[in-house]
Amino acid sequence: MSTPTALIRMLTTALAALLAIACSSAGEYDAAIEGARLTITMSPAEPPYSPARHGLPRGENIAPLASGLAYIRGPEGHLVVDPEASLAIDGDPDTIWSAKQPAPQWYAISLDQIYLVNRVDLVITQAPPGPTTHEIWLGHGSGMRTFYKRLEDVHTEDGQVLAVPIEPPQAINELLILTLHSPSWVAWRDFRVFGAPPERPVAEVELPPYQVAELVTGLDYPVRVTHPGDGSGRIFIVELPGRIRVVNEGALNDVPFLDITERVNCCEGERGMFGLAFPPSYPETGRFYVSYTNKRDATTISRFSISDDPDRADESSEEILLTIDQPHENHNGGHIEFGPQDGYLYIGSGDGGLPRDPENSGQTTNTLLGKLLRIDVESGELPYRVPVDNPFTNADDYRPEIWALGLRNPWGFAFHKKTGDLYLPDTGNFKREEINYQPAGSGGGQNYGWPIMEGSICFEHDVLTCSAAGLALPVADYDHTQGCAIVGGAVYHGDSLPALNGAFIVADFCTSSIWGIWRSEEAATRGKTTLWRSQLLASAGLPVSSVGSDEEGNVYFTIHVEENGAIYTLAQR
Repeated sequence: MSTPTALIRMLTTALAALLAIACSSAGEYDAAIEGARLTITMSPAEPPYSPARHGLPRGENIAPLASGLAYIRGPEGHLVVDPEASLAIDGDPDTIWSAKQPAPQWYAISLDQIYLVNRVDLVITQAPPGPTTHEIWLGHGSGMRTFYKRLEDVHTEDGQVLAVPIEPPQAINELLILTLHSPSWVAWRDFRVFGAPPERPVAEVELPPYQVAELVTGLDYPVRVTHPGDGSGRIFIVELPGRIRVVNEGALNDVPFLDITERVNCCEGERGMFGLAFPPSYPETGRFYVSYTNKRDATTISRFSISDDPDRADESSEEILLTIDQPHENHNGGHIEFGPQDGYLYIGSGDGGLPRDPENSGQTTNTLLGKLLRIDVESGELPYRVPVDNPFTNADDYRPEIWALGLRNPWGFAFHKKTGDLYLPDTGNFKREEINYQPAGSGGGQNYGWPIMEGSICFEHDVLTCSAAGLALPVADYDHTQGCAIVGGAVYHGDSLPALNGAFIVADFCTSSIWGIWRSEEAATRGKTTLWRSQLLASAGLPVSSVGSDEEGNVYFTIHVEENGAIYTLAQR
């Protein structure tokens, strides 16, 4: 015999289904939801993530003290701020906020101060019932949000409460609820955030814990800092016009290591020399690799060798391995790195500059534009060999060099030298800047979403139907109130700032803000959970074009100024 709760569930499901069938227009759909919410107030007897099951105290709901932000489609498809967004945090489940759009859609909650939060309740509005997928993102006061937890294919229905524990409790000032899949429009009765002010008051304006210190000046548009891995302690700096400079024992050599300015088209738009990478074999072979825009505006990947002088390259030794035609002057990519575990060359290729051009899309598989490429340049096979374990070597209509796709301009990706994990920043368009993460041993093949999505939201001008299905979403992003273009990137392994060990360091070109993000495994009542955290570390005060490192794992920032560009490093405040 059915229990009362089961009977109510059956009646609720039937009513929701009838309402959904009967409604054919947007206005009728809203009316159906409004009618349903007057009568459907039950919650399942055993809701997922039950607070009673985890022994968490309810505490105080601080969401009504917060401000809510969500976008809806305005004229001509532009995203505009929804003035009714506050209905989802007013403490009244009888008032409903609706995106009036299908998933994926997001809702941001900005708390009035930093709180130690231990639980979030999601009060469902939905007709018909069915499986939904949601993500919780947290902001720790840095201006950057990081991924916390995904609720995958959870059965939800109108009036249900999903109670999500935050374990361990975290000091946050912002939450983002991202709905990736739902059988109805994305809508919410209420969000409840339970927490209290931390024991140690947080200042309204807390200075970042680090500052930048000048290392060298007198550079011409520096865009890359790296090292040869030969134990010499030298760092190498790429200048956009086509030169590579050497810093030895803190002093800038007068004579460039390499000068191919006559071969480089610089500096209109995003053209010039961008990339420099030393393979693990460099101490023995003296061979290195560069990326630059040639005189016909194509991205060029070349190999050079050093001369008898270790501080001078042989400029006549160039071997051109790969060229990528660029249809426009921006989003040309150009960053290159060797994988620490496989020894292959990874190439960041931008989408060519026109997101609405289907021929240049990050989703177009027969072009190298908008991709992360992986090739073997050290095998002796000319011009290069495609690794047999690349994800698309046997796939029709895919270039076999593709390691990952769906990128706009992946500038400044970096590997964790100890684990092999890959951090992959990607510059945004109108709304979001993002950081993606690819664990070592993943096998590649990830689709990072551009131009379907921009960071954690749908791209403003739809080129393709927005769906998060099959996409690898970022682990951190920030909106354009915090900057305009993310630049990366290096994982810190130095000795002078131990608190930064293992942090991936990025900056913003416009605001000069410098962040670190960390990935850690922490115990929770449901087992181990992966936590991402971000921290605002410093401000450079001038445009930062890249972040790099030396052999010891210290990080450096290139200050993008003509003739008097500089290299900064981090120091304790």
